[in-house]
Amino acid sequence: MSTASKATGNDTSRKVSPDLSFWTAFIVLNALLFFPVVLIDREDGSILPTIHFAGRSLEQIWRQMVVWRRTPDLLRFNSELILFISLWTLCPPLRTTSVRRGFIVTYLFFFSYYLYEGVSLTFFSVEPVFYSQLRMATEGFSFFLQNARVTFGFVAAIVLLIVAGAAVVARLARLVLPIQHGIAGVSPASRPAPWTQQLNIQRATAARPQYSLSPASRIALGLLTVLIVAQAYTRQDQLSRPEMVFGSLVAKLSRNIAESWRVYDNVQRFDDSEARRAYDYSGYSLAQRPSVYIIFSESYGSVLYKRSDWRSQYRVLTQRLEETLAAAGWHVASARSLAPTWGGGSWMSYTSALFGLRIDSDPQYYALLDIYQLEEYPDLGRFLKSQGYRYYRLTALSMGLPKTVWKKYANFFGVDRWLKYEDLNFVGPEYGWGPAPPDQFSLNFARQTIRQETDGPFLFFTITQNSHYPWTPLPALTDPWQALNALGDAPPPSSELIEHSQRRQNYWNAVEYQLEMLTDFIVSEPNEKAIFVLVGDHQPPRVSRREDGWDTPIHIIARNQPFVASFEEYGFESGLAVWQSEPTFRHEGFYSLFVRQLLAAFGGGDRALPAYLPEGVRFVEGSFSGSSPESKE
Repeated sequence: MSTASKATGNDTSRKVSPDLSFWTAFIVLNALLFFPVVLIDREDGSILPTIHFAGRSLEQIWRQMVVWRRTPDLLRFNSELILFISLWTLCPPLRTTSVRRGFIVTYLFFFSYYLYEGVSLTFFSVEPVFYSQLRMATEGFSFFLQNARVTFGFVAAIVLLIVAGAAVVARLARLVLPIQHGIAGVSPASRPAPWTQQLNIQRATAARPQYSLSPASRIALGLLTVLIVAQAYTRQDQLSRPEMVFGSLVAKLSRNIAESWRVYDNVQRFDDSEARRAYDYSGYSLAQRPSVYIIFSESYGSVLYKRSDWRSQYRVLTQRLEETLAAAGWHVASARSLAPTWGGGSWMSYTSALFGLRIDSDPQYYALLDIYQLEEYPDLGRFLKSQGYRYYRLTALSMGLPKTVWKKYANFFGVDRWLKYEDLNFVGPEYGWGPAPPDQFSLNFARQTIRQETDGPFLFFTITQNSHYPWTPLPALTDPWQALNALGDAPPPSSELIEHSQRRQNYWNAVEYQLEMLTDFIVSEPNEKAIFVLVGDHQPPRVSRREDGWDTPIHIIARNQPFVASFEEYGFESGLAVWQSEPTFRHEGFYSLFVRQLLAAFGGGDRALPAYLPEGVRFVEGSFSGSSPESKE
């Protein structure tokens, strides 16, 4: 082939390859931003979108394709990315190496934010709010460093992954943001060369590749830009939402900052005067004082009602456990209760129930923790203490806290005796999050300790550990429970590198273990007057969807049938399972209802019963935080 032919062939190749290189790099760069949420959200995430055509109008189909899709996928667009590339194409002075480097740094920031958004949506079902999530993120990272076996190899692998990712982005940026030789390659600030030098430069660069998009590619890029501008004009209030096909990071940041400020203002305006009025039970007294167990079950969510496979298994399990309870003389009333948090933040959930106060952000919780060190909040624990109860708590996590921190929590909740890991004298294998001893051992040891220390009524509170994510490994139920406290090999650590179907099975195994263990614990209760309250703290992360809602099961269990049946007036149903389509209860409504029903069944009856407050009291009257389920579509 002649030199001329080779040149012609190369020219033809170059006329095709620039467009192919550009669009390949553009698609990869854009898709990478949405890859984290698709990778993490194994319930809903997909590579390509699912467009429903049957029974849909053209307008609805168009909306699914280019406006709004609930489930995450990779065929979405970041508006700023498209606008910048369009400006690069239309404005030659921008095409400099320094601008491209700035793009690479900005893109890495964009990717970090989309990763943050993906974690927030998948684990907590809320859009990111810096102020609300900062403490949870930093303390969670600290916990990871303290308890994970971080090796040098692991750290080196993470560093190499970050460096490799940045190198890939830099390479893609060179393809999607080409610098055209002989035009943008010459600095505008340099002095014009003499005409002879300019002629030599032109001759020298004539053989260099002239990288430019074809008219068709420019038109396609222009159409994408028009779509962005049109949506920015017609849907500017929705551009921050993750469901938008054409989203804007500027809008996301603006919403995040505004929401952070709103939560901050909400915390600063907290006033407990309404709570003190609503929960002033000083004129009431209990003639009988049954001991009360309040046990929050980690990740016990109503997702069990929402999926056909779990629903059928849950029905069989609850029927079997109901029969066990009934045979031992125990009665059950259940409801689905709207939790203030989703996928995590158990402390907000159970504190909302015990305080009768909606707490749906970390800053609210920690503000209360600081306020009520010298003062006392009028919560359920303090009401029962005023009636002669002794308040016990159990935290079985092996992760230790400084004594000053334990004292701060004890002051906050008003606990008389806090049983911690070191009090359990446990030497056997530990499991799951924390890690922690088997819940069967921890609960039975706590009950044994309480009965040795007091003959009077008591309030016992704990949250289970063995049903915490990642739900594996699990201990076995053992008879007697003391046999669990024997030296043995530690169970193998869990791994994230498993099929999603296995993760779902692990969750079901944990729920089954938890409910069977709690049923056995209740049936073996020697005090026939005891009352048990079992509550789910939030939906399980990773295996539930936003559409599954924010509600969790709540069960009232006692031998006193009239007391249990009295809750049916407030939306509870007889039995362990609740097949209603919507939740009928809220966590923050528990405190006032439970006190009302205690007084109705065991009070002197000489006063009108206190009011039931279905929504408790608000942190700030008339205000919900960004994590409120009511704000979800």
